[in-house]
Amino acid sequence: MGRGSETRSGREKDPKMLTCRDVIEDFLADYVEGTLSFGVRVKVKLHLLLCRACMAYLQTYKKSRDLFGQASQVEMPEEMKAILRRFLLGHLPKKTP
Repeated sequence: MGRGSETRSGREKDPKMLTCRDVIEDFLADYVEGTLSFGVRVKVKLHLLLCRACMAYLQTYKKSRDLFGQASQVEMPEEMKAILRRFLLGHLPKKTP
């Protein structure tokens, strides 16, 4: 369920006139995640359409999220797995029967 006009800080905000600060600090992450109520989403979208600076910030934010997601999905090479496995086995306490 969308958060309506509640900001990340938990305070209520009248979204009739969103400022750049409102959009970036309070609503942008939820806008990208799609968790805002319909009314607030429309207000944010309108602001983004009219504000080139916030639209640029949004594009940078999305690109950063995409790059971070790709970076965290890099497969560890087999040789590195083997080195790590040997290291851990050499430093873990031995099992006792």
